[in-house]
Amino acid sequence: MDRGRCRSCGEPILWVEMAATGRKMPLDVLPVPAGNVVLGPDGRARVLGKGEDAGETPRYVSHYATCPQAVTWRGRGRGG
Repeated sequence: MDRGRCRSCGEPILWVEMAATGRKMPLDVLPVPAGNVVLGPDGRARVLGKGEDAGETPRYVSHYATCPQAVTWRGRGRGG
């Protein structure tokens, strides 16, 4: 997990590796009750399934969901 700042809006972010794909994903730094991403003991991120309970594990949200400039970055790295 690496800390950084969003190149578009300047907000602090966490860069985490997705457990399922190995790709990096930016998360908002502060956990939120409605978040759908949890970090495992190894620091890798996992997206919760619909209705899945995370227990007491802090929940985060992808910065793509909250950044006012996210549309600028969508599709990069995937040929789009």
